[in-house]
Amino acid sequence: MKLSIITINYNNREGLERTIASVKNQLFKDYEWIVIDGGSTDGSRELILANQERFAFWCSEPDNGIFDAINKGISHASGQYISCMNSGDEYYSHDTLQRVFATPLTADIVYGDWYQVFPDKRVFNSMPCPIDFSIFYYHNICHQAMFVRTTALQEKGFDLSYGVVADYARWMEMFFAGATFHRVDVVICCYDMTGISSKGKAGWEECLRIRREIIPSWIANAMQRLGQYESSPDHIYLLYAKRHGGLLYFFLHNLLKLINLLFFHIDKTRVYSHRLPGQSPERERIKE
Repeated sequence: MKLSIITINYNNREGLERTIASVKNQLFKDYEWIVIDGGSTDGSRELILANQERFAFWCSEPDNGIFDAINKGISHASGQYISCMNSGDEYYSHDTLQRVFATPLTADIVYGDWYQVFPDKRVFNSMPCPIDFSIFYYHNICHQAMFVRTTALQEKGFDLSYGVVADYARWMEMFFAGATFHRVDVVICCYDMTGISSKGKAGWEECLRIRREIIPSWIANAMQRLGQYESSPDHIYLLYAKRHGGLLYFFLHNLLKLINLLFFHIDKTRVYSHRLPGQSPERERIKE
């Protein structure tokens, strides 16, 4: 089996309905579906019961939050890859999974593009390939837009000491361990931005903690000083170039490259971009 889809939910029946409809509409069928409900009292359990024939496993019982629920789902997964599609989130179109799995995948993490869905707007997001440290330091990949090798997550799941951005911590660990990343030019999902991990302060504080605990301290300190000027590496380069001239720009640009080469062993044989046959990058407006 190629894919295990894990859907977690707690008192979000309306969102769960959208997610169930999205998965049911997929043309790709080589998946198992695992639903973990946190003991909802809003009718979610009844909705799960009405669709239980579609699930390889489901439960409705108290848990210790988002990542505890996902870890529980991971323990029941038997597919080659795991896709986490939380209640309220949706695959972008009915052929999303079909396009992702149109060719064999071998990387540890496969990722694509996504839309953030706010109450009043939708915002397109994309991460480049190759993923290098200077990019990954400042940005996270939406985990709903990722397909992660099941064995990697079963070997070590999400650290529950991070209540909001444990996914970022796990990707950072895998990055440091030399995991392979593979980008597909497919819009994967519409990510519901009303969830807890989208609510700023707690997530930002945990990101700072992750940087202290996972990244070597001297590198984290250097990146933090650079980040005082701008949140994006490209902006850092431009700002320094304007203020201090081309020599310092050259130095900073190559310093970050050196960090990647020396400490993270990122090369084009392991981190690569892939475009499915006949595809071009998707940048169209989201379908209403």
